[in-house]
Amino acid sequence: MKIAICDDDGLFRQTLKDNVIGYCQEKRIAADVYEFDAPDTLLADKAVFDVVFMDYQFESQDGLEAAKMMRARNFTGSIIFVTAFPQFVYDSFEVQPFRFFVKPLQEEKLRAAMDQYLRQHKLLNHIVIIQDGEQFTIDAADILYLEGDGKYCLIRTANNTYRSSKTLSQVQILLPQHCFYRIHKSYVVNMYSISCIQGRELLLVNGEKAVIGRSHLKDFKKSYMDFVKNYYVRL
Repeated sequence: MKIAICDDDGLFRQTLKDNVIGYCQEKRIAADVYEFDAPDTLLADKAVFDVVFMDYQFESQDGLEAAKMMRARNFTGSIIFVTAFPQFVYDSFEVQPFRFFVKPLQEEKLRAAMDQYLRQHKLLNHIVIIQDGEQFTIDAADILYLEGDGKYCLIRTANNTYRSSKTLSQVQILLPQHCFYRIHKSYVVNMYSISCIQGRELLLVNGEKAVIGRSHLKDFKKSYMDFVKNYYVRL
């Protein structure tokens, strides 16, 4: 998912970016967040954005005019206005915004809007497991790792272990591909659950350890470094 933040207030842009990245990490959603300090730089960018957070008033051009130009170019993504001028809410209807927020933006309102966006676009990942006649719904974000068990797959969360009648490969393909990585022929780890890497050994956040297969080690280390670069906030 590609997200743009267009606002001439640098501090606000950074705060909103941190909140959006934190939310996406929590939901295990792959997201690239781009910053723009003026509408013209946003309009000049060739990226295709899924969500655009837009301020309403800039020195040289207002955000509504920029949004109109985007719609005229067949932009079909979601526009979220974030502004200090609530009186413009009705004018914004012309470009069919997903949301119109008044600054300061409360984090709970941001999270509620993102939740609705993910639901509408079916980006929230849940899997349903039937075990011993009972049905369990698991959020992909809660899965620490998968382990192959013959024709079955064990799904490990922080609190439970579930046994699926699907194979390891069949379960893996249902999960977000950017963070679930096969480190061994019978082991798939959620890279968000990795606390530490020591040689071929992974320490997971629940204290368990996993060993990377020798043939997977080189590719895994590269993939994990790319993952950290793209999906973690560096302090």
